[in-house]
Amino acid sequence: MEAAAFELYSERLRTALESAREVVGLVTLGTTVNSAFRDEWSDHDFWVITKAGAQDSFLNDLSWLPDAHNIAITVCHGKYYRTVVYRNRHKVEFAVLDANEAQKGKAQRYRILIDRDQIAELMESVHRDTLEQAKAGQASPDALQNLCVLVWSACERHSRGELLSARQYLDGFAVNKLLSLISVSDIESIEEGKDELDPRRRLELRSPILAAEMLTILAEPIPEAALHLLEIAERELKLKAPTLAWDKVTMVQGWIHELVGNVTAG
Repeated sequence: MEAAAFELYSERLRTALESAREVVGLVTLGTTVNSAFRDEWSDHDFWVITKAGAQDSFLNDLSWLPDAHNIAITVCHGKYYRTVVYRNRHKVEFAVLDANEAQKGKAQRYRILIDRDQIAELMESVHRDTLEQAKAGQASPDALQNLCVLVWSACERHSRGELLSARQYLDGFAVNKLLSLISVSDIESIEEGKDELDPRRRLELRSPILAAEMLTILAEPIPEAALHLLEIAERELKLKAPTLAWDKVTMVQGWIHELVGNVTAG
């Protein structure tokens, strides 16, 4: 969607919901907030905050969405979250929540378009909790040991012949854990594109060399890729966090080398 059309959609959405008495807040999220992170593929991401008990009327009838007659696909995610895709291929992800439900959500970047009931205070609290929880999860004392377990689990499944499951553990879970560990040790600010909720987002812009290296790992056999991930962990983190369980990394590296040696010998 072109920039002007993107902004027009946001304004039409705000105008439509301003006339709804049950709506107390409209909050845009993610790249919807900042045009610097947008391109033709960007979607609209927002919360509609309603009075308690009013959510279903907005979820069961989507006519309040701009150009609702051109919606091609609608997907439900749980009770209150929806994704719609228009026939022009523009995607919209949103939730309809009351204030108590919104308090349990996550928001890194946000902009308030409608505030009729202390929505600014609510979103400030949600934002603070989101960052605190993300930091706590990424910096947990056993995070490096978790990475060791994930890469070893990938090797086990690969050895068992569960190749697809092994790739999920390595390319998905282990890569995410490693990038989260690197992210929490990084001094880059949120404004520079860091995403506390998804460490893969915009990695190609923030750290193109690391992103290219991660893509190389996806093409490597599981044991070699597992060793490569642990090597990156040592390179990027050991000096910054010397008290982490690096002895466990050495131990798992030994297991993988032994595994590779047994396969070669066989």
